[in-house]
Amino acid sequence: MLMFFARVFDSNKIVLFAILILVACVFVTGCSANAFRNLKVQVGASPIRVDGRNFQVFTVAALNTGEESIRLQFSSGMQFDFVVMSDDAEVWRWSYDKAFITMLTERDIDPDELVVYSVVWDGRDSEGRHVPPGEYRVFGEIVTKPKVTTDAVTFHWSGN
Repeated sequence: MLMFFARVFDSNKIVLFAILILVACVFVTGCSANAFRNLKVQVGASPIRVDGRNFQVFTVAALNTGEESIRLQFSSGMQFDFVVMSDDAEVWRWSYDKAFITMLTERDIDPDELVVYSVVWDGRDSEGRHVPPGEYRVFGEIVTKPKVTTDAVTFHWSGN
């Protein structure tokens, strides 16, 4: 009789272990895209001139339009990124020359809360060279799982 209970207990441990692994996988891989259906994300580009120099301020804004909080899960200290494009070529990426701590982090966005990330671009490409004046596009990313990417917006770079 004791062997019977030992087998039942062991099989229950196996089932419990499988359930725990499944739950852990869901948390490690992040939320499904469906979890973000109430997260409205948009990028903006605004020129600013300071001391005779031109800059571009990029902002990605995420608004929770739902009735429940949205939990964003990140696999590092990097929570956002911006990418400048010319035609189909990447010109500049904010994160290109940065290092981020490897650490799981989370951020909750409450209902009707607007979260904003901003950076300043000085008109140089990822290698540090000045880009020529002209039309460029920028898009933003929130690097949660799954990654949330904005539509690109076009802006004019006047040069320096």
